[in-house]
Amino acid sequence: MKYLIWIDEAWRGPWLGPVSACALCFNTKNMPSKNFISSLNDSKKLTEKKREQLYSQLIEMSRWNKPQIFFGVWIVDNFIIDEINIRQANREAMRRWLVELLRKIPWKRKTLEVLIDGRDNYIFEELKTQPTYIVWWDWKIAEIWAASIIAKVFRDKLLVQYATLYPDLWIETHKWYGTKKHSEWLKKIKDITWIHRMSYKPVKKVLEGGK
Repeated sequence: MKYLIWIDEAWRGPWLGPVSACALCFNTKNMPSKNFISSLNDSKKLTEKKREQLYSQLIEMSRWNKPQIFFGVWIVDNFIIDEINIRQANREAMRRWLVELLRKIPWKRKTLEVLIDGRDNYIFEELKTQPTYIVWWDWKIAEIWAASIIAKVFRDKLLVQYATLYPDLWIETHKWYGTKKHSEWLKKIKDITWIHRMSYKPVKKVLEGGK
């Protein structure tokens, strides 16, 4: 049986916080039920309540001796993003989940196929056969939907924690992105936090302004 690993990435565009990647595959020897698979959808098309419900189910299905899914989630923080750039940080997040996932699944190199949504064409030394990159498949593949649900809910839970540290930054509103509200708040050096990406132009502009 061939294991198909599907990857969903998140948070490349925000002005602050980490970048992350979630990899997921179904256990071909103990597949989730057809009813469960049919309940999946892209995370953006689900209500918050439904996402939380499916997230809990997916986590539970990954546990015990005979899991129905295997997954890995990794984040690379803003300090590394500033050091090596966002594209390489994204590759590192993917590489780390790959290492974790390969520990979990009973695989042989000839029975493993990795598919990634995007155009980056990263090369991974851990793989004998390099990934296939496919654009805009996230709306039609169940494994990608499952990965997007885990990535989205994980992100939201982390976002809530950051919001408690900086209530005046309105993180829960702009979701880390460069919205008008975020831009209006980020005017002076004192407004820059330790979770901002210093190499991003809007943040760098404030730093260079010296106010």
